[in-house]
Amino acid sequence: MVPFREFDADAQHTAYRTVARDRLDEDGPLAAARDRWASFVRASHGDVFAHLDTDDPVDRAFVETCYVDFLLDCLLDAVEDRTGVTVTNREPGTNTGATGVALGGLHDHVCPPDQGRAQVTAAIDDAALRRLTPDTLRDIYTDVVSREVRLALGEYYTPRGVADLALDALPAPVTDTSVLDPGCGLGVFLTATLDRKRAAWTGSREEFLDAAVASVVGIDVSPVAIKSATLAYCVALFDELEATNRDRFAVPVFLTDALGLTRDDGIDFRGDSLDPQFDALVGNPPWIPWERLAERLKNRWRERYVQPLDLQPHEGVAARLGHSNDDVSVPFAWTCVHRYLRAGGAAAFVLKRDLMRGPAGAVLRRLRVGDRSLALRDVQDLSALDPFPAVGANAAVYALKADAEPSFPVPATVWTPGDGEADFDSGATLRTSVASTATEVVPLDPDDPTTAWLRADAERAALGTCSHEIRHGLKDDANAVFGLDRTELNRLEPGPVFPYLKSRHVRKWGLTGHDLRLIPQEQAGEDNEAWLRERYPKTYDYLTGNRERLADRSSSWLDRGPFYSVFGLGAYTWADYKVAWCRLGFKPDFTVVSTRDDSDLGEKQAIPGDHYMFIATDDRREAHFLCALLNAAPYQRTLRDLSSNGKASLSKSVVSELDLPVPADCPLSDRLADLSVDAHERVAAADGMADDNPSLSAIETEIDRLVEQWLAGGRDVASSESTGE
Repeated sequence: MVPFREFDADAQHTAYRTVARDRLDEDGPLAAARDRWASFVRASHGDVFAHLDTDDPVDRAFVETCYVDFLLDCLLDAVEDRTGVTVTNREPGTNTGATGVALGGLHDHVCPPDQGRAQVTAAIDDAALRRLTPDTLRDIYTDVVSREVRLALGEYYTPRGVADLALDALPAPVTDTSVLDPGCGLGVFLTATLDRKRAAWTGSREEFLDAAVASVVGIDVSPVAIKSATLAYCVALFDELEATNRDRFAVPVFLTDALGLTRDDGIDFRGDSLDPQFDALVGNPPWIPWERLAERLKNRWRERYVQPLDLQPHEGVAARLGHSNDDVSVPFAWTCVHRYLRAGGAAAFVLKRDLMRGPAGAVLRRLRVGDRSLALRDVQDLSALDPFPAVGANAAVYALKADAEPSFPVPATVWTPGDGEADFDSGATLRTSVASTATEVVPLDPDDPTTAWLRADAERAALGTCSHEIRHGLKDDANAVFGLDRTELNRLEPGPVFPYLKSRHVRKWGLTGHDLRLIPQEQAGEDNEAWLRERYPKTYDYLTGNRERLADRSSSWLDRGPFYSVFGLGAYTWADYKVAWCRLGFKPDFTVVSTRDDSDLGEKQAIPGDHYMFIATDDRREAHFLCALLNAAPYQRTLRDLSSNGKASLSKSVVSELDLPVPADCPLSDRLADLSVDAHERVAAADGMADDNPSLSAIETEIDRLVEQWLAGGRDVASSESTGE
């Protein structure tokens, strides 16, 4: 890694940013450049600045960007000085006309060359330049640009190890093909491709320079990313540039909108128009949320691509652009396939692993771009490795073959942590630092490849039809009013106060306490104001005293009924038994909830709160049977797979993909119910100290064995098993 601080002293960093901020208040070139840059960013990304929590979000983002550009300029100066070759298009937009956001001419205005550029360039030696990689440029960028700005711009820069895995996953090697990264970022896919082409090259260095620029191309809409990628491209060819006799060199990395939505530039390169068709596409498309895009940009997408490319498979109210896509990554990738990929070409994209299931992945799983079919050829599942730790986004590499019919199963590799930390420096170091499992990806419904894609080695027998309605816990959006301290109980009648479960209260096979909650209705939207005033006058007076606070609640669900209405409340809330679990995060602990004995209220029905999902029933044994299934190892493993290796929450859509039958359809239901009851009793008796309880472990082992046997036997288990004999 380049010793970043050797050429970027804190004092210099502070001085540059201080002067830049001061000069933004002047009516001069820096302020004019800021306005052009901000306009460019808004046109490309939407009003991302509105999401930055600072008094001057545009100025902050601009100054941080300027300083990164200054460092990149210094590094490009050093490359030119050491190689003797002038990079003719080092300023973004040179080949596309998008030159209004070039920042290189501003730096000497902020910091005189002898105090800035010259000092930094002199501190960089040949060894430092040769060690420069896109990963190092990422470190420079993230050291300068705040996390909030990076997330607002949807920037998730890819480690080299992930880029190598993507190139490995392509159906054909890139050594003899033309390659485009349409959202090239800092250039990691470009440099990884150049390294592979060099390793297979048999001609001269001079010839390799021409072959490289003719076949490895990058596009990005970020000016700083383009300058970073230009620098990375030059460093990857440092030896060739140093050995050449030429004194000028142009890099095929271009500032424009790859989709042609905000601008549709022609690209002129080395005196000719660039051929827009490539043999392979690679990259990590932008993960910008749909809601952050400007309406005019959404409208252009609709007008130009949504219908002809079939990017929205839903109808009616669900057909709003972005309704079923949480970000733009898949439509971006599909549009690039349409615009740039030759017939029979290949692509490898880094996308969210969660796209294998749920509505957000519907466009991906259709494996079609307009009238072109795509065949999924390989999946690299990285969700357990956190390649983007700063943002906590799980990822997978999807390799595709264009103009080929989809077929399953598809080879897949699941990467998991080894003994130490994953080393993303290269594909080779990644492979030696982590573990891998070879498997296959298959659709949940073999006859419908658009259904959720699952690992073939998952517990597929636990998947199927959920025969039970899954409900959401109580929500009132006014904890300060409805959440009660025991000292407040004398202000109210006890009738409408109930034990209330929050996320901290549920554990596997039991509860660890409860809060108190005022629940003034039996049914959401119920108009019971007259009854409440007469039956519980103190409670009604308490609510009336908080009328203004309750009126300030924002949810439209609360517009129905009296001013104290709640929602997520119905007959199911008052069922005798509920199999409950926390829906937030991956906490697959299921328990049966019924009544709680409260010191002030006596024994009353426990009510799951907003953080919970549950299955309601009045049948105690049915509840315990379902709880045993959900806590059994096969179902737990399936949940982990459905939730992207524990990265997604246990929502209704996740749990509803499990086979949860009625007791009559399982000959082991009575025995499993008995075991669940026993497990709950032991956890309750242990008072929260049951983690190392051998008797509980024995119960869980038997539950796992019975459920495994039931699933493996096609749900036809001998009746002797159902009696526990």
